[in-house]
Amino acid sequence: MNKLNDLIRTSQEEMVNSLQECIKIKSISGQEEETLRSLEYFLNLGQGMGFKVSNVNGLGGIIEYGEGEKTIGIIVHLDVVPEGSGWKYPAYDGQIEDGKIYGRGAIDDKGPAVSALYALKAIKDSGVELTCKIQIIVGLDEETIWNKTPKLLGTIKEPDFSFVPDSKFPIIIAEKGLIWLEIKKDFSLETGNKSSNNKASNITITKIAGGNSLNIVPDYCEATLETGQDQIPKIKEKLKAFLADTKYKIDLAEGAEIKLVSHGKPAHAFSCGDGQNAISQLILFLGQLDFKDASNIRDEQNKFISTFAAKIGMEHYGESLGLAVEDQLTGKLTVSPGYLAMDNQSVTLRLDIRFPASENLDSMKAKVSSAFQCFKAEQNILDSLESLSFPENDPNIQKLLHVYREYTGDREAKPLGMGGTTFSKAFKRAVAFGPTFPGMAKVEHQPDEYMEIDHLMRCTEIYALAISELAKE
Repeated sequence: MNKLNDLIRTSQEEMVNSLQECIKIKSISGQEEETLRSLEYFLNLGQGMGFKVSNVNGLGGIIEYGEGEKTIGIIVHLDVVPEGSGWKYPAYDGQIEDGKIYGRGAIDDKGPAVSALYALKAIKDSGVELTCKIQIIVGLDEETIWNKTPKLLGTIKEPDFSFVPDSKFPIIIAEKGLIWLEIKKDFSLETGNKSSNNKASNITITKIAGGNSLNIVPDYCEATLETGQDQIPKIKEKLKAFLADTKYKIDLAEGAEIKLVSHGKPAHAFSCGDGQNAISQLILFLGQLDFKDASNIRDEQNKFISTFAAKIGMEHYGESLGLAVEDQLTGKLTVSPGYLAMDNQSVTLRLDIRFPASENLDSMKAKVSSAFQCFKAEQNILDSLESLSFPENDPNIQKLLHVYREYTGDREAKPLGMGGTTFSKAFKRAVAFGPTFPGMAKVEHQPDEYMEIDHLMRCTEIYALAISELAKE
């Protein structure tokens, strides 16, 4: 252990520089050129350490060390969510301030990826003889719909057991299932475009737009309204009263049109209660406006807004939708509206729904479909993942738990469940192991995401020990 730690600590400057360079690559999930550039950088880093590396047809990559019939995997990803707004530090510079490396992906998941790589380097440099093969498997689509990863897994042989440094310690043995749902309605198909007799008092929604990544609570949503001059003072008065009552932040700009801008607080969708949903805030206010004189199409807009306000609103747990379920290990089902686009022709709403590990995917699909019938709209499941539950008494689980307890001195640490989704679900035998320790702030998917340098080093030490332990017969 001391030899491994010494090797790791002497590599600190090199590790920090590697993470900074990795953060500088703007590898937003779904943007092919930059995600592939991040993969190339990471594989070159591994090759320079003397490891065997391979780019698997642009689907992902493998960094490999050791020989043997048994294979231990470490699953990481280099794609990131969009940076969003509200940053004090540049999102793609890897700037260091007060011992913290700032940037999108610093903790999710580029920092842990670099940590795993240097942990494997320490194992190699220490001269420890392995009786198995170690593979770092690099994914490129963890933060969006998993299109590349299933193809990657169809090309390679899965490791016998893997851990995923993309959650928290001590170890995660249960994860909620996931449904990404799209609600879509074309107003023109049903309503025509009859004009109102009193246009001066109409309030027309020209556009609503908010959110750009389903696994982030949106912190921005805007609506553009057209109306007669007599309605503007009424809208301002209602907004003032609404903000005084709710303490939300919604700005109003008056010009040729009225523009309403809702400001929320981002958070990871699996912990949507930690954020403030800008879409929901704005919909709740629009639901207070008077659309009764509107044309049929505008009436359909109003019906959608009213349904959203009544059935979703600012709730996090699907109560009004009739979806409130929970279990002891992974907690409550969550519903997070992550994207909304509406004009006078159609509306598209997309939601992130996470269900407890005690529920199964097929049953939840049926329940979700029934719950959202109230919108009287087309439903599409964009992506779905079964929940994950791993036996606590599995020998590899016990090995990782032993490593954590020995490293931290926390003998009472027990396996956990969580609401997040990691690449553990993509593999047959994988669990999440770190990188955050108990009590650490949640900074993933937030502005000014960071990883402390000391945290980076501690993770590297514990991952080196984990590799050594899992490699034992």
